[in-house]
Amino acid sequence: DVRWYALFLLAGLTAGLLFTRWLATRVGLDPDWVWDAAPWIVLSAIVGARLYYVLLRADYFAQNPAEAINLRLGGMAFHGSLVAGIVAFVILARRDKQPVLAWTDVAMPGVAMAQAIGRWGNWANQEAFGLPTSLPWGVAIDVVNRPPQFANAAAFHPTFLYESIFNLANAALLGWLALRVPTSRVLRHGDVLGVYLINYGIARFVIERIRTDSLYIGPLPAAFWLSWLLVVVGMLVLIVPRVVGSANSKGHSPPTSD
Repeated sequence: DVRWYALFLLAGLTAGLLFTRWLATRVGLDPDWVWDAAPWIVLSAIVGARLYYVLLRADYFAQNPAEAINLRLGGMAFHGSLVAGIVAFVILARRDKQPVLAWTDVAMPGVAMAQAIGRWGNWANQEAFGLPTSLPWGVAIDVVNRPPQFANAAAFHPTFLYESIFNLANAALLGWLALRVPTSRVLRHGDVLGVYLINYGIARFVIERIRTDSLYIGPLPAAFWLSWLLVVVGMLVLIVPRVVGSANSKGHSPPTSD
């Protein structure tokens, strides 16, 4: 069978890669490198997403090992894909002598675009929804897919839709920043990555608070820990180069005459 979940993921990946390639062309990077690197980055991201999800539900998959590789039925944790994808991206960029930070400027808008479309796979699978709601845009969920405590609820927050809308807006903002970096006196290569990490970390934390299917690490949802980490790393990406650059410029300033 061909699952809608898989089709939405493929559509998101395709749109994200095309957006990244378009931005690369606009800022003077080699757009063909996108196609060279994409298969390995996408494969790494998929493996990372599934591995992270399987580890968080280790008890279940220990009893059902064959389902660990059945991606069509859902179960892809984005934080895992982000970490694995970035690692693969850096390795490939260094191997091919590509400017890593310049490429992050055009890659992160593509990631946000892929998320915006891929999130609709959750709608197809009736997963990643939120608490019951009476709002007019509440989504109907089949009884079999509802949490037991909400078996009688009529509609639920479409948290996948909230994240999709946010990611689409984030993709537009990041794309605008990416086009400005080469000529800006304020922006630096790598800033788009920092803004992405902060924006997504905050948005995911807020949305996760009303989801009903969160996976936990200790007393808190796993997404809380990872979202806070993303925000901290994003702030470091923005701040550290400026502090180091400022210190280096002071250390190399010409001596003054008495």
